Amino acid sequence: MTETSSGRRMKVGWSLAGVAIAFVVGYVVYSYVGALVVGLFLYYAVRPVYRRLSGHVDHPDVTAAATLLVVGLPLLGVLAYAGVVGVSALDHFLQQANLEQLRSQLQPYLGLTTSGETNGMVDSVGKLVPQALGFVSAIFTWGVRLFVIVTVSFYLLRDDQKISNWARRTFDDDYGVLAFFRSVDDDLTTIYTGNLITVGVSSLIAVVVYYGLNLIAPQGTKIVFPLLLGLLTGVATLIPGLGMKLVYWPYTAYLGWQSVIEGGVPLWFPVAFFVVTLIVVDTLPDIYVRSYLSKGDHNMGLMLLTYVLGAVVFGWYGIFLGPVVLVLFLHFVRDVLPNLLDAAPDQVVSESQ
Repeated sequence: MTETSSGRRMKVGWSLAGVAIAFVVGYVVYSYVGALVVGLFLYYAVRPVYRRLSGHVDHPDVTAAATLLVVGLPLLGVLAYAGVVGVSALDHFLQQANLEQLRSQLQPYLGLTTSGETNGMVDSVGKLVPQALGFVSAIFTWGVRLFVIVTVSFYLLRDDQKISNWARRTFDDDYGVLAFFRSVDDDLTTIYTGNLITVGVSSLIAVVVYYGLNLIAPQGTKIVFPLLLGLLTGVATLIPGLGMKLVYWPYTAYLGWQSVIEGGVPLWFPVAFFVVTLIVVDTLPDIYVRSYLSKGDHNMGLMLLTYVLGAVVFGWYGIFLGPVVLVLFLHFVRDVLPNLLDAAPDQVVSESQ
């Protein structure tokens, strides 16, 4: 009697300790969920490079570090630069278009600032000190996030096989658990290594082409906001069917309208813009980039909606977290739930017997 009572108290105590530990861990994960998800993205983005290098270098630590230094960190730098400059270009565009109402609505998500535009000079030391402290705090915060991102991706690269072996030892496949994990891994590989890198490569090509076209543009004529237009062209690759044509076709029509109606643009420039974009930005990457990276049977319209809603709901890291939530939900419904529903009647029958 005493042993049974003591055992129950021990179980209750350990259960409470488990709940407390789970609460603390959940709080830490919630506080740095953005960095953790970006670390997961970086792992999937550079994993093909790591696995190629691991065939030649028989030291996981060195291979993971080299992969992150040579590929991972430059990739993060390009993404961060594109994000900051893209947001700045969008902010400038909204100002030029007198869309202050839309600009204020996007402020929580894009980090746009509406104050301090008319006075760029600091007029007192009392304003300078808080700004300096805020700058130092921001540097520290993003430094910690970068550390978490690199650490997560490093250990996932180094130990992913150990994690896979642990999962196979721990879970049986009666309820489709291992199939669930495999499907999630395959889809995240497609989304992170495929779709997002495809968007990045397409955007980079478009931006370079548009800046190049501005170099040969007639005097007084240029592509307005080439960076923003290039980023939008890359993102449009996720739209089913037409893709980036939804961006550069209307812009070609706009340039043609300026040439024919207003006479402000020589006619050869809209034609050159369309032909160069069609061949260099749309057709060639579609053959050599998107066909190689964007594999899988995903509904691209659903993926685009996931990126947009993820960014709106979760903030800056939602573009990485949204696909994770979608993939987990879809494969739970597809791989796990049917097994649970099929097992329920069998369990009832066995209990009645």
